[in-house]
Amino acid sequence: QMRLQDWTMRYAKLCAERRDTPFAWGSHDCCLWAADVVQAITGQDFAAPHRGTYDDATGAARLIKRLGGLREIACAALGDAIGPRLASVGDVVLISHGGRELLAVCNGMEAFAPGPDGLVAVGMDAALAAWRV
Repeated sequence: QMRLQDWTMRYAKLCAERRDTPFAWGSHDCCLWAADVVQAITGQDFAAPHRGTYDDATGAARLIKRLGGLREIACAALGDAIGPRLASVGDVVLISHGGRELLAVCNGMEAFAPGPDGLVAVGMDAALAAWRV
């Protein structure tokens, strides 16, 4: 996929808009956050078929299981994984955080993911895999 010419501005704007948006299943969870960033950067919405199909942890878990897991979801949308050390700003990463895996977005030395009070930064040293956007 091709990054749009003004992707850095679009990415910065989305981060600013979501900075204080609390985590919410089905609207601002880790998968939709990653998809929203990909859409801002490329114009493509890989999550379109799944938006509005769940609104709680059970529904999200069911969908993730049906789609083969977070790694498979990212591969289906973005192709083969790369080593996390090769990730750059805007790339999607699989992070191990708080005993669970989640999707986040590389922002340099750390990755952003939705947390209870807004976006949280997790060190990229917790990244297990990455996908170029």
